[in-house]
Amino acid sequence: MPELPDVEVFRQYMNQTSLHKNIIKVQVDHSRVLQDITPSAFKKRMKGRRFEKTRRHGKHMFACVDDEFWIMFHFGMTGFFKYFKRDQEKPSHTRIMFDFENGYHLAYDSQRMLGKVQIVDHAGDFILERGLGQDALDISGNSFQNKFQGRRGAVKTSLMNQSLLAGVGNIYSDEILFQSRIHPKEKVKKLEESQIKTLHRKMRAVLKKAIEKKADPGEFPDNFLIPFREKIESCPRCGGKINKIKVNSRGTYFCPKCQPLSE
Repeated sequence: MPELPDVEVFRQYMNQTSLHKNIIKVQVDHSRVLQDITPSAFKKRMKGRRFEKTRRHGKHMFACVDDEFWIMFHFGMTGFFKYFKRDQEKPSHTRIMFDFENGYHLAYDSQRMLGKVQIVDHAGDFILERGLGQDALDISGNSFQNKFQGRRGAVKTSLMNQSLLAGVGNIYSDEILFQSRIHPKEKVKKLEESQIKTLHRKMRAVLKKAIEKKADPGEFPDNFLIPFREKIESCPRCGGKINKIKVNSRGTYFCPKCQPLSE
């Protein structure tokens, strides 16, 4: 599922391609991705409008339309945007397409149709109503420590708790823990204050680097775990074997040598 870095890259992509352009037509190729609105009503609401600005919170992206309302984009497992001109460039799983006056189009592609597109009055209200925690790149060190100290359960579970912290999912939680040298099953209550500070610092560093590299694992630094996850290769730090376990039913990758579980 696209996590904070991926969604931030999508947001930047929309900013670079699709803002301040008149929408002359909207095509809805599958209504399943629309939330709480019919295709005809969505098309009518959007025709003649313009995307003016964007915002991201965790894994959710918002585009402001004519400074009147917002569209929330959630990308599910496989979603992405593509801005193009020629018909043959249209993504094969386009679900919604915005046609601009300049002859270009913005496609919202979602192969498995697990993403959602929804019109909302205010992005801030949506965030509050969904009970989302602070964005992982906005939370201060003190707030992070206050939220994590004394919690029960595994540290990976807390990192992925969207009501506690918005934006970190299965893949990036593994990377953050690897960079912090903390076992994914380590109990939060066992973490020292210095470890929680390290966790916050590494979280910011990992997410920022991933955004800088356009969320492309092939471009990540050599000391990142993500490019080695699926292959179960050697640890990029110590050369030991990467292990795979389950944490709350989620496939989790780590290095037992670099990330020992405390007694």
